[in-house]
Amino acid sequence: FSFSGSQSSFEAAAHGGMTRKPSNMCSWTLASLILLLCVSTIVAVEWDEEEDEEDGAWRRAHGLKEWDGLVAWDDDVLVLNGRNFKMVTESASHILVEFYAPWCGHCKKFEPIYQRAASHLRMNGVDAVLAKVDATTEPKLAQEMGVAGFPSLHWFAYGEERDYEGGRRNDSLVEWVSYHARSDAVYKARSCSEAEEHLLATNASEAVIGRFMDLNSREAKAFMTVAEEDSIRIGGRTISYVLVVENYGVGVARLPSEAGEAMPEDMVQGPPIGPSVVLRKSEEAGGGIALYGRWYRPPNWHLTPPDLRFSLYNPIRLKAFVATFRMPTVVPLGPRYWNKVLQSPVRNQTLLFSDEGSAGHEERMAAFSVVAEEMFGSQLFLLIPSSLGNVLQYFGMSADEYPALVVAVAGSDELDKGEMFRLDQSEDQQLLALYPGEAGLEGE
Repeated sequence: FSFSGSQSSFEAAAHGGMTRKPSNMCSWTLASLILLLCVSTIVAVEWDEEEDEEDGAWRRAHGLKEWDGLVAWDDDVLVLNGRNFKMVTESASHILVEFYAPWCGHCKKFEPIYQRAASHLRMNGVDAVLAKVDATTEPKLAQEMGVAGFPSLHWFAYGEERDYEGGRRNDSLVEWVSYHARSDAVYKARSCSEAEEHLLATNASEAVIGRFMDLNSREAKAFMTVAEEDSIRIGGRTISYVLVVENYGVGVARLPSEAGEAMPEDMVQGPPIGPSVVLRKSEEAGGGIALYGRWYRPPNWHLTPPDLRFSLYNPIRLKAFVATFRMPTVVPLGPRYWNKVLQSPVRNQTLLFSDEGSAGHEERMAAFSVVAEEMFGSQLFLLIPSSLGNVLQYFGMSADEYPALVVAVAGSDELDKGEMFRLDQSEDQQLLALYPGEAGLEGE
């Protein structure tokens, strides 16, 4: 509502009241003023709403604008401080935050790279924001975030801080952020039948299916975080993640199904109320399904802080579940499983060095599989052929020493090989064999 328009309204009101008494004229002018103010307020509110619709959803929820003093932008980089940091990082779906110091030479060199990356992401429609914090003016915030050097990059997904493992060059930074904020990481379905149709149409060999009542719930956000961080590719594709949003009916864990449908006795179902996640395993991993629940605890989970330990729908716990149960009971080590083994949360390994077709191989595999089935989730059981020379060298083995069995206990960090124990087969009672009566076979 322009000022010139408002002035014309006053003049028209005054002109229409010239033949009236002065008191009536004042009343008429006052009524027009009140009416004008009401109309202006309505128009202003409508304008604000239209402007909000153009903002991102995370800004619209708080009505944030550049001129209100809560947020500011340096070109395409969002400027944060101690007053708005928590609010913005919890509201943005994906945000990368740089802590910098104006005097830092590395920060000065990194600034144009960061600006270009932010502009590239915006122009390509990536659902991610790049932000920065001056650590010299916000020392308390920098300390809380564990900043020990500059520049320090911190990645947030759906309000939770996650590890940033991207580079600091323009191309590597954009590639990493774009992948972890990709829109096709999760297929969102409105029913279990729609989810099943999607899996059939995409010919998905394995899938993680989550059912939640609200897309913005903490459980659904944890599910989406795990999907976006899954970088294991087999045959050029990652495992399929399907998120079913339904706010009614039974939380059925296995598809296809409809709410209230009678389920066969042998079909696994999720809890009657609340979220559920099920992993549909590939045929090479043994097939079947694994239902996620509080029963699952990753290795050394008892050592985690209580707030994490008792949280079921936590990205760390859910990610470990998927990485563990998508593996076969015995992993035939090779290029197809390199990444799966490296990203598995199960770090303790039992290794069988044996070649297919060698004397006694079938018997050794039968015994190995029995133990692997019993200890699945706490140990990785790997079958290593003699053709993997680099692996043999890493474990200090040679093809002349086949067959052999080695138990590898993980070290305290990635550089620590830990300890390895080799089974001594020089005595009969220590020969690798089936437990008596297992699998209908006799063993020593």
